[in-house]
Formats: sequence, C-alpha cells, structure tokens
Amino acid sequence: MRILGSEYMKITIIGYKNHALRLKSILNKLGYDNVVNYNYHTDSLEDSDVYFISSPNETHMEWIDKLKEQDKYIFCEKPPATNLEDIGRLEVLLNKKLYFNFNYRCSTLVDTAKHYMETKELGKLLYIDCISTHGLAFKESFQDNWRFKSDNLFSSIIGNLGIHYIDLVGYLCGNITNINIKTGSIVSDTLPDTATLDIVNELCDVKVFLSYAAPFRNQVTILFDNGILELRDGKVTLQTPRDAVDENGMFKPPNYTTISEFSTSKEYYDDSLKTSIEYFMNCVENNEPILTEHYNQSINTTKKLIKALGNQVF
Repeated sequence: MRILGSEYMKITIIGYKNHALRLKSILNKLGYDNVVNYNYHTDSLEDSDVYFISSPNETHMEWIDKLKEQDKYIFCEKPPATNLEDIGRLEVLLNKKLYFNFNYRCSTLVDTAKHYMETKELGKLLYIDCISTHGLAFKESFQDNWRFKSDNLFSSIIGNLGIHYIDLVGYLCGNITNINIKTGSIVSDTLPDTATLDIVNELCDVKVFLSYAAPFRNQVTILFDNGILELRDGKVTLQTPRDAVDENGMFKPPNYTTISEFSTSKEYYDDSLKTSIEYFMNCVENNEPILTEHYNQSINTTKKLIKALGNQVF
C-alpha cells in the first residue's frame, strides 16, 4: 500500500483549464509535488491516491461514478450534479470520502459570522445583503465567454455565481424554504447578465444582487442587532456597538475594526479555496471521513437551486 504523505502521494486533477491550474498551484504550495493532470488517452485512474474533479459541470457525476469504486478520496468542484435524479443518487450514496468544494464556507467572513452567531456577542442576526458585480458583459469577448455561451443553468450567472451565496446562506442560516429569482439583461438579448435573489429562510431576510454589467463590487453585509460584519473587496470589518453616539448624543456609525485584509477580492477567495483544500487534505492524511454536514449542505444547496430555476426561462 502506498504511504500517504506529501512527497509520496499521487494526486490526479481531472480538468485542465484555469481553475485546474489554481488547484495544482495551491497543492504545490501546500507541499504536494506529485500532482498531475489526467490524460484519458494515456493515464490510468487506478494509480492515484487522491482525485480532484475540475471538469465541466455536467460531467461531475460521470466522474464520481467512475471513481467511487476506487474507494479513494475525491475533491469535486461545485456543483455536485446538474439534475435532481443525480442529486437523489448522491443523497443515497453519502460517500464519506467525497468532498464538494463550496469554498465560500471556508472564508474569513463566514468563519467570523459563525463565531458571533454561536456566542451571541453581536445579538440577533437580522439581515444579509450580498452584491457581486463586474463589467464583463461590456467586453467584446463576452458573447464567446463560457459564462454566456451555454443555456446550462450552472453556466448562468445564477448557477455559476449565485450558487455560492445560496450555499453561504444555507450554511449560516439553516433550511432555505424558498428562493425568489428575478433575472434581466443589460447588454445581451439572449441570456441574463443580471439577477436578484431573495433567499427565504427562518432566521433572517437575505437579498443577493449579481451582475456582469456593473462596476466591480464584491460585498457581503451581515447585520446583527448590535453590530455589522462586512466583506468589501477583500477586506473584512466589524462595526460595533449599536449605541455609538457623538458629542451631541446623536447616533453615529459604530467604530470599525479590521478583522482581515487582502489586497484584492481574488486573494480573499484564493485564501478560502486554500483553506477548503487544506481541510480536505487533512482528512486524506489522517484517513478521516468528510463531515456529513458538509456533504449534506452541498447536496441541499444544489437541490434548492435546481428547483428554484426549474421554471426559469433563459
């Protein structure tokens, strides 16, 4: 049996584009040097210790089916599957070595929010507001961009980008009872480049605004009754207490405390991806099961999105 460890372990990445390169780079930085990209013409699937699936969305379930008999650890990019039938199969499977990468869960903001929700230091959670925008739709190359060429719902702005925020809300707030979606197009007359999501849950109100046709902004504001947690373009801050007043006794914005700061949003999310990979590889190294809550959350997020988009016309 192959000895597990960073210098012995063979890791195979199924996928070859930009994200596969990001995965390989992070694994190399973590000390895993024997990382290869799978070539179906020449490579065997049997001689690796760990697999990373970073192939097109609609092929994820196909690769999971091929690899599950190997009884080895599998890191699969979101979404787990692209239809309810396959989601149902995954619910039954409950593979303890299968991990789905929804890396926003592993970010500083979400980790901090979890802490304050558990300790109640900031009081009751009232509202979450998310904005993720940039101006890609105005580029000449946009019509040929993969985000806009396919009518596959997971290539759409909601399926590709919105799914992260649906998962974030489910992870923080628990059961999502409904997702109300409104789509629009600022630039194109084919597929939507802008969407608004109202995510209904039992804990708080949530609104998400997504657009490929607006100035860059990456912001998540989490409002408690005694403070505000906020991510804005790579910087996470806390504002507290609620009862902050000026010299005239008038309410003023609470003082800011910086919790973490990255130079760009990309660096912030790269860090969350690194944390997600570290969690997975720690399970591999110690032969520990993937937490059932992570597995189930990934399945539930994807199921909610598929059902919410069931009546959408693109």
